[in-house]
Amino acid sequence: MPERDHPTPVPALGTFMAADTPEGRPRLGKVTAWDGESVHLQQPGGGAVWTAGPAELRRPTEEESALIRVLTTPVPAPAPAHRSCPEPAVVLPEHPVPPAVPAPGCATCELVAVWERNCLRRHDYSRAADFRIEMRNHPHTEPKLTLPRERP
Repeated sequence: MPERDHPTPVPALGTFMAADTPEGRPRLGKVTAWDGESVHLQQPGGGAVWTAGPAELRRPTEEESALIRVLTTPVPAPAPAHRSCPEPAVVLPEHPVPPAVPAPGCATCELVAVWERNCLRRHDYSRAADFRIEMRNHPHTEPKLTLPRERP
């Protein structure tokens, strides 16, 4: 049936309409299409498309129009912070930390130092750092408190 012969006027494409629901909250939508029987609407600001008969639709109230304006107004992105002077570039040294020095006379430290140098030659800096930490945490002095071997 042509639009002019239809008993209920069909809203123009792009206009916002409201439909009352049994829950009491009106359903708002922008008219996107008309297929002869149903009006296709999309939620304000985008979202799911829904259909309604032309007789079910009405013009939105002032409050509903205000809500539509809020839902369809784009939110501008915040402007990037303006820096008056850029930060200087960070320059990293080729070797962040010099190789560890083993404690004199400690066989464990000597072995760990060999492994660390091997890792540095292969550019495996993460594993070299692990060996350096192992050497640092390796005890080189006697504990301050020694427990007697006999029971009291």
